[in-house]
Amino acid sequence: MTEKKKTVDEAIEEVAQAAEVEAEAVEEKELTPVKEKLAKAQEAMDKARSAMQESYGKARDRSKEAAEKAKVYLEEAKKYLAEARERASAATAKTREKAEAMYARTKEQYDALAARSRDMYGKVKARVAEVDVKEKRDQVIAYVQENPGKSVLIALGVGFLVGFVTRPRD
Repeated sequence: MTEKKKTVDEAIEEVAQAAEVEAEAVEEKELTPVKEKLAKAQEAMDKARSAMQESYGKARDRSKEAAEKAKVYLEEAKKYLAEARERASAATAKTREKAEAMYARTKEQYDALAARSRDMYGKVKARVAEVDVKEKRDQVIAYVQENPGKSVLIALGVGFLVGFVTRPRD
């Protein structure tokens, strides 16, 4: 079977789509646990704040009890924050690995495209070198002398086309 050749834009679009899909997967898989841990830490902080507010205005023995509760909740918040930091670090490492892999694939594609471009440039350069300019000029002069009417119409059409393409636009 013949392999469909991709344009540079199609190759770039394909890499961009792959990156987007992988980023969504990482966010869904890796960041959700981090968000949950942060939510639990926030909940524990809210409980600590609530316990401290309960103790405000009450007797000293009650405030000591509330302070102990707050201390427990603060330790719980500290634990959840540490877990969230660990998960965020793991997610960052995985994201970095995936980004490096995508960079490597993109670089390979770029290198392949660059090599292909160099080959095509070499072929075009060789083909242009083969063209005998004097012979082509003589052929054009002979055609113009044999077909002056057609030549004037062709020149007029080409001039109109060049003028249309190069005119300034608002």
